[in-house]
This record gives sequence, C-alpha cells and structure tokens, in this order.
Amino acid sequence: MSAPSPTDSRGWPTRPELRWAGAFALVVMLLTCLPYLYGLFLRPPGAYYSGLLTNPDEHNVYLAYMKQASDGHVFIIDPFTSEPQAGRVVNAFFLLLGGFSRVTHLGLPITYHLARVISGWLLLMAIYCLGAQVLSSIFGRRLALFFAAFASGLGWLFQPGPGRPHPIDYGPGLIMPEAVTSLSLLLNPLFCFSMFLMVVIVGLGAHAFVSRSSRSALLAGLAALLLGNIHTYDLIPVAATLAAYLLALILTGRARVAPSLKLAALIAVLAAPSLAYQVWLLRNDDITLTIKVTQTSVNPPDPPMLLLGLGLPLALALIGLARSLRPDAPIAARLLAIWLVFGLSLVYTPLPFQRKLVQGAQISMVLLAAFGVEPMLRKASPLAALSAATALVAIMLPSNILFIGRALQDLRTNNTAYIGNLMPPLYLRADQRAALAWLDDHADRRDVLLCSSFLGSYASSLAGTRVYVGHWSETIDFRGKLAEYSRFLRADTGDAGREALVRREGITYVLRDHSIYDEVFHLSPEGESLPAFEPGRADWLAPAYEDGQVALYRVK
Repeated sequence: MSAPSPTDSRGWPTRPELRWAGAFALVVMLLTCLPYLYGLFLRPPGAYYSGLLTNPDEHNVYLAYMKQASDGHVFIIDPFTSEPQAGRVVNAFFLLLGGFSRVTHLGLPITYHLARVISGWLLLMAIYCLGAQVLSSIFGRRLALFFAAFASGLGWLFQPGPGRPHPIDYGPGLIMPEAVTSLSLLLNPLFCFSMFLMVVIVGLGAHAFVSRSSRSALLAGLAALLLGNIHTYDLIPVAATLAAYLLALILTGRARVAPSLKLAALIAVLAAPSLAYQVWLLRNDDITLTIKVTQTSVNPPDPPMLLLGLGLPLALALIGLARSLRPDAPIAARLLAIWLVFGLSLVYTPLPFQRKLVQGAQISMVLLAAFGVEPMLRKASPLAALSAATALVAIMLPSNILFIGRALQDLRTNNTAYIGNLMPPLYLRADQRAALAWLDDHADRRDVLLCSSFLGSYASSLAGTRVYVGHWSETIDFRGKLAEYSRFLRADTGDAGREALVRREGITYVLRDHSIYDEVFHLSPEGESLPAFEPGRADWLAPAYEDGQVALYRVK
C-alpha cells in the first residue's frame, strides 16, 4: 500500500490501478496456498493428504459433487445418505470443476484449489472495482482491498477450555468463515465465487438503476441466474439490497419509476429460472436439496458474539455509514450502507440456513470502513497516513493468525483431538486410501458403503460410492444411523439384525477398519470397549479386498 496519491475521479479504475490490484490479489491468493503446502510437507510416508485444513467434512461434500461430475454425471445426488434418490440437482460450479478434472486428469483437490485461487482473485478484483465507485482516491481503494484481504474481528477472544477440543470455527460465533472474507479466500472456492457474483449483481444492478443501462441489467440478471443455481440463498441479501436501493432512488427522485421497474423486472426474469427450479425440487421432495434447506440448521451466534466477531471493521464501517448519509456522499455509498444493514439483519430471520445469510456482508463493511477513514487519513501527512493504515490492518489480523495457527496444529495432530467430535482426519493411511481406490475401480454411486463416518466422509469423493453414514447434515438421521452403525459393530449384536440393516438400506459393501476410527463405535453405553463384529464370519458377506488394517466385504 502506497502513501496517499492525488485524488482520482470516482468510477471505473484506470488500467494502472487494475494492474496493481491484480498483482496484489494474485500475491494474496498465493499466500493462502502456503498452509496447504505445509500440510503436504507434513504428510506421513505413504499417507494420503486431503488437501484440506482443520474441517474436512464440509469440503468433502463439494469434492463428492465434483467426483460425480468427473464420473460423467450431470445431475448430482447426496452421496452421504443411503435413501433412494431421483438425482435431479444440477450445480454449474461443481459440474464445471468436475468436468475440468475429467478432461485434464488433474486430481480433484488440485482442481479445487485452482478454483479457489481463481475465484478469490476475481472476488478481490470485483471488490476493488466496486470500491472505485465510492472511494475517490487510489489510496482509499487500496486500503479497502487490504481490509478485504486481511480483516477479521475479535475471534481471538475465544479459546476453548481444557478438555473441550473442537475446531476453532465451532465456537460461539466469534470466528465464522462465512462472515470473514479472508477466511473464505483461504478455505472455500464456492464462497469466493458466489461472493464474486454477489458483488457483480449488486454493482451492475445499482449501475443499471442510476444510468438506465439495459446492458448492466442484463449482465446483473445473468449473474443472478448463475448465483441462483450454485448458491441459491445468496440471492436473498442481494435481492433485498437492490430492492431497497431502488426504492430509495425513486423516493429521492434519482430514478424514474417506470424505467427503473422495467430494469428490475429484467434482472428478476433472468434470475427466475434457477430459483424456480430450486423451488420445484423442494416441492417434489428431492432429497439432495431438501436436506440442505430443511435439515441443515446453522443458527447464528448471539448478537453480541456476532458484533465481536466482526470487530474493528464493523466499527469503522459505522463511521462510513454515517458519512454515506450526508447530502454530498456518492450514491454508491448508500448502496453499501443498505447492503450492510440487510447483510446483518437477515442473519436473524427465521430460516434454517440463517447464519449463511451473513456471507458477503463484510464486503460492504470493509468498503464502508475505508470510506469512513479515508477523509481523516488524507488530512494527515503521507507518512502518518501510511502508518495509520498499516496499524489498522495489523489490528485486524490476530483472529486470522489464530485460525491459521490452529489449522496448522490440526495438520500436525491429524485432527486426532476431535475424534470425540467425529471430525474426519486430514490424512488417510495408505491402506485406507488403497481400499477406497479399489472401490473406485469396482463400484459406482449406485453402491452403498457401510463404514465409519470418518471414512464415509471421504468415500464419496475418492470412491464415488454412496455411504450409509458420512456427514452430520447430509446424512438423513445422522445420529440415529451412528447408533445403528455402533450396534452393527458390536459382537453382542445378533447377526440377523445386522443382515436386516444391510438389506433394508441397500448396502452393497461393508468396510472394516481395525483401528481407532472404528474402535470409537463399538463401545458399550457406559463407554467400555466391547468385542467387535468380525465380517469374515458372516455367510451373507464375501471378502472383496484386504490391505493392512482395512478389509472390504461385498454383500452377497
């Protein structure tokens, strides 16, 4: 970040600006790859590294979708549950990534990270371009980009007590990757790309209303069509923001009613097909989508925790919000203020996925923060302004540093601290990986694998099969199926009951892992270790594969 430069007019950034922003965004995204390279460096001899950090179960869902696309499927199913499914869900993002892996023969984790780097770069560039509509100086725009790339709140205040290990993003809401853009850049290509589309829709939609540009409305509508397909609920804050902004323009006389409503209708009509298809899937009880919308309950943190989690960026954004209400403020600043208000208030709407609605709110927050402090910094000397901006960025960093530090610790321990939480490992042993590779050659997504949820998390992306139990939200009745699996493993369970479970659920393969990843399931209700079931003695199972501590059996 350079010292303040002469004022530039608000609007589209110049080519030199874009070159600087592009180089900065690329450096940021390359920096986010370092923890993964560290994970590869730590990989035990012969082990398989997932290419993930701290919390692999969510990313294994996305990789499982990519696996289906790479296997040639256009429609995806939920592979983490054994119930029959129609398979009518289409997700353009994972279809593209899976197809790319199929054509290039790149591993799914490599494709996943390429998508993360590219999507993160696009997001940062879109943020810079939107900021140029509000911030008049290049210094202010670059400050906003630094905020977007590195800002976090006061999540470092939360430390789990002794004997209560769990991933750091599972606390009282002080650290939420959905709410912190820098963590999305680090972790999730889907979040990055969907937030990129949110910025495009908000920016182009607002430009269409102000300039009466049908072209901007057309592009905003096409972006909304894609967003509605790949991350549908992100349309809610986007639509609310544009609707409120249009109303404000009309009430203040900045937009004529009839032309503006026509442009808004154009955006809505273009976005409607993807939204209508999602509604049709829900009404027809498509398991894949119904689980995500109705079963996955992600409650938001208490308001004080959310405010602390947002921290200094929110405090500075309130200064920018107050400045946006002044008569001489650029109209785009009011757009950001509306987005911030809806981004935070919608988090507490009575929806099962309400916490997810905070995604993207920090984008408007950091832009408003830069808008709020820009006039004060421009009054100072160049050196003082640069020092103050550097100090602000440094104050916003600790939570991200804590998150990365914990993620590196999880790599060193292979998530063993979270076995009691049923968190999957980050590394698979060679025999575990080999067994799933054998399944990939001999089974497909019509097959159902019975195994621990630890390996079930990986089976769908590495072997392409469905699993009986594999994910806390994607598996229907996850707790009940865990209990069934535990009973299945214990030697004191009747063999007829085991076979009945297998037949009822359409299970075609049983995997037995003679290690701690199965031992946690064959405990008595009092927590005492019990003898385990030996599949080789069941006459309804046939040995299919064995390597090390892992054995696979085919159901006759």
